[in-house]
Amino acid sequence: MTTAPPSSQQRRQCWAQRDAYFTCLNKNNLWLNGLEITGGHDAIVALDTTKPLAIKFENDKSLSKEEKERLFVCKEDASKFEKECLASWVFHFSMLRVKELQTKHLVEHQKQKEDALRDKKGSDAFWDKVKQKASS
Repeated sequence: MTTAPPSSQQRRQCWAQRDAYFTCLNKNNLWLNGLEITGGHDAIVALDTTKPLAIKFENDKSLSKEEKERLFVCKEDASKFEKECLASWVFHFSMLRVKELQTKHLVEHQKQKEDALRDKKGSDAFWDKVKQKASS
């Protein structure tokens, strides 16, 4: 049994729900519903989207009421996203979001490292000497 591909109207509805869901996640500093990255740079680098992510579920008894409220604040948007989109699309967009956030973090982290090196006292001393010799 084959199913017809989504119509352009269905695709637009899916994308609109995806955008609303991702906006909610961004506003609440979540990567996905139930996925919050704590542990800084090392935790972000360790993410592997080819393997199951450590996503928490709302029925997890180890979570406090506050944690559930924080981690699942976007559950209505997530539900609408899952309803409007094919399951394969939900998975694809979710993993793409995680990879994009991971890449964004890595680029920012590298820039900070480069800026720190550049700002170190005396880091321009070599180039100052080169300029002095070139102008002599």
